[in-house]
Amino acid sequence: MLPYPIAGDEEARLQSLEMLGIVGTPTGPDFDAVVRLAASFFDCPISVISFLEKDRQWFKARHGLDIEETPRRYAFCNYALVENGVFVIKDTHADPRFHDNPFVQGPPYARFYAGCPLRSDSGHQLGTLCLLDTKPRSFDADKARILTEFGQVVEGLIRAHANAVKLAVSEANARCQSEALARRNRLLAQTEHLASIGGWEYDAATGEITWSDEVYRLHDLEIGSRLHIDDVVARYTPEAGAAMRRQLELTASTGSPCSFEADLVTAAGERRTVRAIGERVAGDDDGHVRVVGVVQDVTREIEATQALWRAAHLDGLTGVANRAAFKTHLEAVVDRAAAAGRPVWLLLLDLDGFKEINDTCGHHVGDRVLIAVAERLGQICSGRDMFLARLGGDEFAIVCDESSQVDGAERVAARVVAAIRKPIRIGSDRHYVTTTVGLATYPTDATTADGLLKCADVALYTAKRRERGAVGTYAPEVASLFDERRLAVETVRKALASNRLVPFYQPIVKLRNGQLSGYEALVRIRGRDGMLMSPQAFSHAFADQDSARRIGERVLNLVTSHLAELRAEGFEGPIVIGVNASAAEFAGGDFAERFLRQLRARDIPPSWIKLEVTETVLMGEQARNVRLAVEELSEAGVPIALDDFGTGYSSLTHLRDFPINCIKIDRSFVAGIGREAESPAIIRALIELAHNLGLTVIAEGVETDVQLEFLRAIGCDAAQGFRFSKAGPFDMLRSQLRKQDRPALHYPARLR
Repeated sequence: MLPYPIAGDEEARLQSLEMLGIVGTPTGPDFDAVVRLAASFFDCPISVISFLEKDRQWFKARHGLDIEETPRRYAFCNYALVENGVFVIKDTHADPRFHDNPFVQGPPYARFYAGCPLRSDSGHQLGTLCLLDTKPRSFDADKARILTEFGQVVEGLIRAHANAVKLAVSEANARCQSEALARRNRLLAQTEHLASIGGWEYDAATGEITWSDEVYRLHDLEIGSRLHIDDVVARYTPEAGAAMRRQLELTASTGSPCSFEADLVTAAGERRTVRAIGERVAGDDDGHVRVVGVVQDVTREIEATQALWRAAHLDGLTGVANRAAFKTHLEAVVDRAAAAGRPVWLLLLDLDGFKEINDTCGHHVGDRVLIAVAERLGQICSGRDMFLARLGGDEFAIVCDESSQVDGAERVAARVVAAIRKPIRIGSDRHYVTTTVGLATYPTDATTADGLLKCADVALYTAKRRERGAVGTYAPEVASLFDERRLAVETVRKALASNRLVPFYQPIVKLRNGQLSGYEALVRIRGRDGMLMSPQAFSHAFADQDSARRIGERVLNLVTSHLAELRAEGFEGPIVIGVNASAAEFAGGDFAERFLRQLRARDIPPSWIKLEVTETVLMGEQARNVRLAVEELSEAGVPIALDDFGTGYSSLTHLRDFPINCIKIDRSFVAGIGREAESPAIIRALIELAHNLGLTVIAEGVETDVQLEFLRAIGCDAAQGFRFSKAGPFDMLRSQLRKQDRPALHYPARLR
C-alpha cells in the first residue's frame, strides 16, 4: 500500500480542526440524518462523516459501519483532502494505491469510494462526507454535484456546532446570507424536519420565546406567531409546566444547563412527548440574558421503548405478565422474603377442558376464553400483594407476597377455582372450563425461587392426578414420583433425538392352526449400551401429552417404513400390524388425516395397519375427536381393535357405537385361567358376545399351555404372548415372513 498524500497546509489544518473542538463529541441526530439521507439517496450501504487528525481518522456520524475510528494511514479520505472537488475511486481492486488496504481486503470490503471534502470557514479541509460500497460503481458529475451539496449541509452543521442559536434560528439567518447559504439552510431545515428536532430561545428579561419552524410544527402552531413563556407552559400539565419554568429561570440565573422531558397537548389536540436541552448564552446589545437549546419530538421513541418493554414483560394475548417477567418477579420476591423473614406462596393454575374448546371451536374462541380467565384472575389479584402471570398455553401463576397465614393463600386458591368454574359467555354460547391449582410455600417447601416453582409444579401434578378442579399442596412423598415423570420424559426426548426409539413386533397366532395372523408393534428404547428398555421403564412419559404424541408418530412412521421395505423386497402380503394410539394423538383433530397420509406416502394398503385403542381413550377428553377419526379410518379400510377389552366402564356401548372389527381380551383375565373360577367364565362370555357381533377375538398375555388349550377349546380366534414369542426387531419379522410356508409359529406337536 502506497504512502498517503499530505496537504501543504497540514499544520494549519490540524490547528483549525483542534480549535473547532468537534472531534470526540457525541454524534447528534442532525449529523446522523445527513449520513442516512446520503446513503439512501445514493443507494450506498455505508456513509460517514470523517475528520482526519494527525494519526487517526475519526467518524462524527456513520451509517452502515460499526467502527468509530481507523488509523489515518488506512483512510481513503487522505486523498480527498488534497482534491478541490469530489474524490472518486471506482474500483479499489484496480487502483494500486488501495488494493492492499486492510479495509479493502477485509471488512467492510470496500470496492468503491466517493468523498467530498469538508472545509472550515478559514478554507482548511478538515474531513469528508464520503460514500462506500462493497461493489465497484460509476459516479458522474451530477452525482458529484449532489454529494457536494450534501457536503455543504454538513459544513453548515459544523458551523452550527459552535453556536446552537444559529442552528435553532437558521431560517431567520438564511434571509441575511448569500444565495448559497440560503440553499444550505433549506437543506438543513429539511434535515431538522426529518429528525423532528427544532431550536428555541428564551429571553429571561421579557419572557419571550423564539422557535424554529420545526418547533412550531411540533406544537401544531402557525409558524412565526409571537410566543410568551406563559403560552408555552400552558401546553403542558401544571406540574411539567412549573418544572420547565423553574429550570429556565435557574439556567438564566446560574448558567447551569437545563434538560427536561414532558408530555404536551398540541394545538390540534394531539398528545406528544418532547425532550429538550438548553444553556445560557451571553446577552446581545440589549443586555438581555437568553437560554437557547434544541427540542425533539420523542413520541415514537417512547412508544417504541414501551412496546419493547411490553413485549419483554407482558403476555401478548391477555396483557398480564409473561413467563420471563414472572421468573424475575418470583426471584425478587423470594430474595425480599429471605431478608425480611416472611413467607411467599406460589399458585400454579392449569385449565381443564380448554384444549377441547380450542380443538372443537377454534383458536379464536380459545383465545377469548384465555382473555376472560385472565380478567377474572386479575380481579382476584387486584389491589393485593399478588402478582399474576401467564406462563404459556393454558397455564397461569399467582405469587402471593406478605400474606399472614397459609390458609390465606388456600382461600385465594379456592376463590380462583370458584371464579373459573363460572360459565364464560362468548356471543350466544357458553363455555365451561375448570382449573386445577398447585400450591407451594417459601420457605417451608423450598428455599429458592426455582425450588418453589418445582414444588408448585409437583403439587399441581398431584392435584390433577387426584381430581381435576382441585387444589393440591406440595407433599415431599410425591416429589420422587414427579421426578420419575421428568426422567421418563427426558429419556423419551433423548431417544427420539438419537433415533433409539423403535418398534418391536410380537406375533399374533391363529389358535385354529397355529399359523401367523399378524403382529402388534410395541415400543422399545434401545439404550446407548445396547440394552432394551420396555415401556414400563418410561411409562410416566405417556402421561405427558407431547411425549405420548411424539412416541405414537415415531412408531407409525417406522412401521409404515418397514412395510414399505417389505413391499420393495417383493412381499405382497397380506399382513396386519397393530399400532396403538394414545389420547394425546387425537388432540389436534387431524389424526385420521395424518394416519392415512403416511399410508399413501408409502403405498401401504389400509388393511395392513390395524389401529388399536383402549376404552380409556374412547371415553376420555378427546372422545369426540376419537370417534370421528375411528369412523374415517374404518371407512378407508383400516381395521379397528378395542384393546384391553373388559377393563373399561362401558364396553358394550363401545361395541355398539364404534366400527370395531376386533377385541383384545386383557391379559389380566388370561392370567386367571387355571387359578380362579371367574376369569374363564368371563372370557367365555366375552368370546361368545364378540362372535355373535361378528367380531374377531385375540387373547393377550398367553404364557402357559393351560391358557393356550383353554382358549383354543372355547373358540378364541387368536392369541399373543410369551407362549409363542417375545416381541422382536424388524429383522425377526422379516425372517419369519420369508419362510416358504409362511406360517410363522406353529404349535409344538403335543398341542396340535
